[in-house]
Amino acid sequence: MTKKLNCKDVFRHICDNLDERLSSSRCREIKRHLDRCPNCTACLDGLKQTVYLYRNYPVPKLPQRTKKALRVKLRLR
Repeated sequence: MTKKLNCKDVFRHICDNLDERLSSSRCREIKRHLDRCPNCTACLDGLKQTVYLYRNYPVPKLPQRTKKALRVKLRLR
């Protein structure tokens, strides 16, 4: 017998559910939880919206000086 997923478990594995074609037992458990939990559903919707915006928002053009400063801050020299 598998333990029933709670919100903390779903949050830990919610990215597994982004690809709706996955059908593992864990994904099925997550989907069942999402069917009855508005908080986790809102979290997943927000995550999907973030991914959508990231994929569809144009890459900003930054001046070379700004790029260099950003790389220094991120330690990507």
